Amino acid sequence: MKTRMLDILTKIYNGYLIFYFKLKQLFLGFDNATKLLYTIDKRAVIPILRTYGAKIGKNCDIEVPLIFHNCTSFQNLIIGNNCHIGKDVFLDLRAPIILEDNVTISMRTTIITHIDVGHSPLKEKELPSTQGRVIFKKGAYVGANATILHGVTIGECAVVAAGAVVNRDVPPYTMVGGVPAKVLKHFINMKNR
Repeated sequence: MKTRMLDILTKIYNGYLIFYFKLKQLFLGFDNATKLLYTIDKRAVIPILRTYGAKIGKNCDIEVPLIFHNCTSFQNLIIGNNCHIGKDVFLDLRAPIILEDNVTISMRTTIITHIDVGHSPLKEKELPSTQGRVIFKKGAYVGANATILHGVTIGECAVVAAGAVVNRDVPPYTMVGGVPAKVLKHFINMKNR
């Protein structure tokens, strides 16, 4: 009986937060509405993300605060089953961010899907605006404070060390670290499982 009552109250609370998010979006814009995801109870995050287009699998754990940039919906966010996203993760949704099953993104990770130097003269010839999706293959792990840049794929069961800056694809079953990230270790025994 207690569990059923708690489930009902949770649904009412989540419904209220979805409605409140919609009001903020309507009157203040989507970017301002996403600021609600800085402070709400984490149990309400997944229902809000799904309501506004994110595809999220089962048994996921998404912490708050969660910071979004460059989005008018959450359609570019695709999360598989059994994934974890830690506190203070920054998600640039200009292009898709895809987490396959069993991916862990640790706290304060930054995921960037574009580069734009704004009005700088560099824009015309040296650094034109570009974007690219970021993909985390099954079982990938990203340590705290890592930065993943646009167009990167983190391979299956790959590990990104804390504080790394990843500017190119990470092969499956490897550990990378450093700035820029370089291969530190190969998990040879893992491939045969």
